[in-house]
Amino acid sequence: MKRVTTTTALLLALATAACAPAPEPYQPPAPVVTPGIDPVTGQPIDVTPGLNDREPDTCHAADYQYLKGQNQSSVTAAGITRPTRFVTPGGIVSQEEYDSFRINFHLDPMGTVVRITCG
Repeated sequence: MKRVTTTTALLLALATAACAPAPEPYQPPAPVVTPGIDPVTGQPIDVTPGLNDREPDTCHAADYQYLKGQNQSSVTAAGITRPTRFVTPGGIVSQEEYDSFRINFHLDPMGTVVRITCG
């Protein structure tokens, strides 16, 4: 009789386990993405819409950021060998002549460089 009770208990336990829901599959946590931070390098990036959406820094504008706050003659005296363009306030910049290797120096009304981009 003891053997029947043990077998019955075992069958009851197996039947109960078979009715249990399947465990959830493992889901790794989603990576944390911070706007304005490069997920690979962790460095801040410019998220201003516009030409930043076009291409990476193909003209190496980052190498010339020290010229921000300087005037047009200082930029000319820097001896930059790449193609350059000065963009004045209200000046028309045609997208037809876009060149990703050219450095654009955006000037304020006083002729001071306020932004440096490719294009």
